[in-house]
Amino acid sequence: MIRVIYYAGVRERVGTFETRIEGFSGTLAGLLKHLEEHHGISPIDSTKPENANILSVLIFLINGRHVAHIGGLDAPVCEGDIVSIFPVIGGG
Repeated sequence: MIRVIYYAGVRERVGTFETRIEGFSGTLAGLLKHLEEHHGISPIDSTKPENANILSVLIFLINGRHVAHIGGLDAPVCEGDIVSIFPVIGGG
């Protein structure tokens, strides 16, 4: 099982704290597609041009590691992984 945990505004958008997925193995990009197709969950509005590069509007961790360091959207997601999704937060 893969656990996908949503935080802050992402949780509000998808309407749940967590999604559990059985039998998936692939990449982060594949997982996001799976979430949309099989669970009706998309962490962003993909119709907005500013969301075209999902890595610029969301932070993804796989087992606590930022995906920028493990392959980006091509990062592998396997049985037992925990994927955390956060909005990018700015401030000053």
